[in-house]
Amino acid sequence: MFVFQAGFTLGNIVGMYLAQNYDVSLSDVPNIAKKIEAFKKDVEAKKKPPE
Repeated sequence: MFVFQAGFTLGNIVGMYLAQNYDVSLSDVPNIAKKIEAFKKDVEAKKKPPE
């Protein structure tokens, strides 16, 4: 219960900070899906043995 409450409180604080300090428009929001795909490609490239 304490962990949930602490996480919930921290999430609210971070959300309030972001809402106050960033001008949110659709062009400014980073595309998380693209960043995840790029990360996956990097991981896959490092997994393959060198030829």
